[in-house]
Amino acid sequence: MQSIQALVLLELGILISMILSLSLCVVLCEDNVPVGRRYAVVYYGGPSDYVTRVVLERNYTIVIAEPYFIIPKEWKERGIQIYVYLNILGLPIEKLDWVKKNHPEWILYTKEGKPAKYWFGTYFMCNIAVKSYQDYLINKAKEYLKRGFTGIFLDDVPLDITKKNPLYDMPVYNETKYGKWIDALILFLKRLKNETGVPILYNTGWGAPSPELMKVLDGALIEFYLSAWRGNPWKNPEYYYRPWHEILKVSLESQKYAEKGKIIITLSYGDKPEIYEYTYATARLFDFYYWISRPIIDRILDAKVLDIDLGNPLERFKYHKCIYYRIYEKGLVAVNPYNERCTVEIQVPSSWSELVRINGEVYTVDNGVLKITLGPQEGMVLLLKKTGKLSRASSIRNSIVKLLKEKASEIASILIALTALIVITVDYQNRRKQSVKYKRIRNANTHISNNY
Repeated sequence: MQSIQALVLLELGILISMILSLSLCVVLCEDNVPVGRRYAVVYYGGPSDYVTRVVLERNYTIVIAEPYFIIPKEWKERGIQIYVYLNILGLPIEKLDWVKKNHPEWILYTKEGKPAKYWFGTYFMCNIAVKSYQDYLINKAKEYLKRGFTGIFLDDVPLDITKKNPLYDMPVYNETKYGKWIDALILFLKRLKNETGVPILYNTGWGAPSPELMKVLDGALIEFYLSAWRGNPWKNPEYYYRPWHEILKVSLESQKYAEKGKIIITLSYGDKPEIYEYTYATARLFDFYYWISRPIIDRILDAKVLDIDLGNPLERFKYHKCIYYRIYEKGLVAVNPYNERCTVEIQVPSSWSELVRINGEVYTVDNGVLKITLGPQEGMVLLLKKTGKLSRASSIRNSIVKLLKEKASEIASILIALTALIVITVDYQNRRKQSVKYKRIRNANTHISNNY
């Protein structure tokens, strides 16, 4: 019995050691994308040698593209996640006559009896509660996945079809006949997930991810995250910043999902360096994937913030006076979302000496204190340029981390060997105790026999 227990302990010890070694490798080998390197390319243009090359050179890991996009062989070999765009609210206006003839039950109408349209009249709305329309969308998704896409990105996913939207017509939806819109939507999402078996993201629009939808889906894209546009998207759109209290609320709610391993992408709009830096710094206050574009998303902007590696954060974001900031391994981000100029002094790692802003400005650290000034609605990205002499504690810590990184497999082997040695030693001691016990019993029996 003791031998069996020892074997069980030995196997359990080896299993635990293997798990520890694998966890060690995951943490130390840094296979995951650092928070300060998280980008999700949103690109609705056609095949492009430039886009193919940039994605590879910058080590982007996520791309959202249109169904007609031809996936480069190099992307597949690299293992890049490529999500295919699928609009589920309706279909292009060019399909209206075909749908009227073949599936009139799909169409949602306004109270005036006209097909409800959206996106500047280029699409018409369909009823997600109709099973044949769900079948159509699922079959389309399966068709796209055969072309090499690895996931699905859902656009135009309203939780309430009767909620007013300035860019959408107001449709008439028969809740008595079809049930609640959100219930039909969730049923469709579950079907799509089960029948395709791939990760699915969805566009939240202006708000935070829906708790009901996030139980089914793998992540979300927050559009108009900080900077939005108004007017004609094709001709000189006007860019503006959304109110900070809205952004902070949405970000804090979304951060909960990011910390659980869900993919949270922020998509902002703009075409100026100050917009780039402000939106990037804001996204990096949290664990989000970042992207910025013009309203017609058919190119990758020439923006410095689209190729920065800050490493992983050393802490969560902090707030001091009127500035929010977050310190990373390779620098920091800071934002002043308010309407007055603000100067603060913040504590940074004592080993830091100089940092450089992406516009070239150099900032000096004085005994672990960094002084920065930000104007109204301004963001700042500082990259570590120089470090001073490390403190003894930091030096020891870095040496230990370096050793663990270099010797992860050896350490795992030692853990297994130690576990085995402990189990063998315990088994030997148990056997010895049993031997002594049996010897005493034999002696006692011999003594009794001799007396008789």
